[in-house]
Amino acid sequence: MSPNFTALTLCLLWAAGVSRSLLITQWPENISSPPGDSAEMNCYQNKSDYEYLYWYRQTGGRGFQLIVSLVAGTPTYEDEFKPGFQAVRVSEKLWNLKIESVQEKDEAVYLCAACHGAAVDLRTVTKIYSRRDPPSHPDSHYK
Repeated sequence: MSPNFTALTLCLLWAAGVSRSLLITQWPENISSPPGDSAEMNCYQNKSDYEYLYWYRQTGGRGFQLIVSLVAGTPTYEDEFKPGFQAVRVSEKLWNLKIESVQEKDEAVYLCAACHGAAVDLRTVTKIYSRRDPPSHPDSHYK
């Protein structure tokens, strides 16, 4: 591995639960992907009537920034994320986010959310970080 090689890693973190009736699971826990490769994360929610689905990211300790919203399966991207990000509602309860070509600027905490009506239920987050700060989780997966 050359000194200029930087791998990015996805690490799942759990946020405090908001609603006991909605369960959102986000995976994988860890992915290591060199710059230029793709990275994909998934969210599953147990309520088929939640039509509003979201992906957010947080960089540098700032607030969460909306990447894309999916309403009835149709994605609407924020301008900054139109190129390079792809969100798909795979089924009523499953949706994913793909970063087509991972770059160092993609180091961030990623969060999926679901909404039924006006309130967003934020549940899980995924953190992407440089391999120089590897995860301590024993179940890390490397791509």
